[in-house]
Amino acid sequence: MDDNSGKEMMRNQLIAVVLMTVLFVAWFKWFVPPPPNRKNVPPPQAAQTQQKEPAKANAENSRDAASKKSAEPAKNLWPGLPEVPTVAAPAEEEVKLADEFMDLTFTRIGARLKQAKIILGEGGRDSVQLVPTEADTPDTDAIYPLGLRFSDEGVGEELDRRRFEVELDPSGKSVAFSLTIPNKALIRKRFTLEGAKHLLRAQVEYRNLEPTAQIVGMDQTPAYFLNWGPNVNSGDTQAMVKQSLAWQVNGRVAELGTASMTPQDSEPFRKLIQAPEWLAIKSAYFAVAFKAEFDGAIGEATGNPKRFRVGFAIPRFELAPDAVQSNSVLLYMGPSEQKMLAQGWDTLPNVLRFFSPTWDFMDKFAKLLLYIMQKSYAVLPNYGIAVIVLTIIVRLVMYPLTLKSMKSMKKMQMLGPEMEEMKAKYGAEPQELNKKMMELYRERGVNPVGGCLPMALQMPVFIALYRMLACAFELRGAPFFFWIKDLSQPDHMFHIQALHGLQFVGTFEWFNLLPFLMGASMLLNQKMMPTTGPMQNPQQKMMMNIMPIFFTFICYNMASGLNLYIFTSTVLGMVQQKFTHVGEVELKVKKAAPKRQHFYTAAQAKKRQFAKEMKQANKRKPTKGEDAGGKNR
Repeated sequence: MDDNSGKEMMRNQLIAVVLMTVLFVAWFKWFVPPPPNRKNVPPPQAAQTQQKEPAKANAENSRDAASKKSAEPAKNLWPGLPEVPTVAAPAEEEVKLADEFMDLTFTRIGARLKQAKIILGEGGRDSVQLVPTEADTPDTDAIYPLGLRFSDEGVGEELDRRRFEVELDPSGKSVAFSLTIPNKALIRKRFTLEGAKHLLRAQVEYRNLEPTAQIVGMDQTPAYFLNWGPNVNSGDTQAMVKQSLAWQVNGRVAELGTASMTPQDSEPFRKLIQAPEWLAIKSAYFAVAFKAEFDGAIGEATGNPKRFRVGFAIPRFELAPDAVQSNSVLLYMGPSEQKMLAQGWDTLPNVLRFFSPTWDFMDKFAKLLLYIMQKSYAVLPNYGIAVIVLTIIVRLVMYPLTLKSMKSMKKMQMLGPEMEEMKAKYGAEPQELNKKMMELYRERGVNPVGGCLPMALQMPVFIALYRMLACAFELRGAPFFFWIKDLSQPDHMFHIQALHGLQFVGTFEWFNLLPFLMGASMLLNQKMMPTTGPMQNPQQKMMMNIMPIFFTFICYNMASGLNLYIFTSTVLGMVQQKFTHVGEVELKVKKAAPKRQHFYTAAQAKKRQFAKEMKQANKRKPTKGEDAGGKNR
């Protein structure tokens, strides 16, 4: 393409850039959570310390709840229910189960899960504790996972405040807790590490100690609930994907953002899910999932976005004297990574989604891109290099679209003289000018949006990559080279102490180099394009120079894996532009448009033409006495 070919290219690219900018701004405004506060960014091995700040709020809520409990009149509790114990040394109430994947701490108070440490990284250096810590809150008032809530108001949640007897299996892989209520019931909880990665089985037994048969629950009212609460503290709530609840019913996955758990009509939020195959609380990189191993399970979610409970309702049952009702739930606590999820149960990998079920085709495409990146990593064990390889593959696949775009731009450039003539002739009549230009495009076989349409078609690819690279567990904590230590985080090169605490600069107190490299490459790419021609006006020049700065600002605190992709793609685009030759491009020959005739006039013309042809045919037919050449015999 010669120097003058840039005039239409610049206009079409400006349209494409504006379109991408609008989509980018809309994406960030309505779909992306606010950037995390990185004033004190802990290293991966210090993930547990991230729980302290939310723990303060949790502790305050727990103390408020405890004070309300003490202010309420005494309930009509089950006779024989033990008193609430005084816990002088919480550590003495703790029991541990551990394997190479999880380190779990239970408390005898309520027989609940107090800590769930997921062991990640070499030597456990990247481990994460999933249970929110409620600082300065006694175990008798704190909310922990795997508590019980009975529908019978005579017991309610009171078992979570009582001390259970404990029996630890010699193998260290199983522990049983039991609480006896004389002449009423024996409640037993058994927790067992399943041996598979990040799996725990929770079994609840109810033994009837009354001399007569008993019904626990009533009609549609469940017997009790086995809950996880008050939240999952995985340290990634500020990542690209917002925290949500997910479940599968009849093979279809549905999701509900925890931010939507708001009261409705002054009633607390509560959602019931009939016969779910599984339930899950999921964030960007981690999931806690539950699978009921009994019939008739009903899923329940109740609470608010910060403090909620999710679990299964155990259906009403009837027990003869000394009979036992047993129900168990399988729990997965670990990363949202396909191979690890697949070791849980068959449908558990469906927990991993980069897009909501509404955008299922985009989710499948993002997973395809993730698969390509994983295969690249298997050959070159560095996820930064895998991102670069993925970028090259995407560029190669998109090359036909890019070439088509360049050819369309060249056709537009070839029409330049005729378009200038039209502008001079019809410049004062915009509607007529537009009509004539459309006719010219149609006659010469030129698509006016052909230059920017291929770019628009690349937007789904970019969005899928954007979501996948920002949320793939594989990139969490994955280093590249030099100062890029974590591809899931901005590439903090060094901290600018002078900007610390200044609200107007927000998250810019860290110097991130990759966004500047990306912006510089975009600006250089603009400079390499031809700038001559009447289409290149000062406003366009200013817009094209502002766009790299705008994208640098937008992408400054994005994951370094995503910025690496954009930077690599821009550099490859420059190389592609430098060495790609469009070749000869032909326009259709301009044909005069036929004058329209009235149908009657057209019919008469055809009739006359037919008569003329018949007359000529009769003249050519030989007569008697003549041979075929017209000569006498």
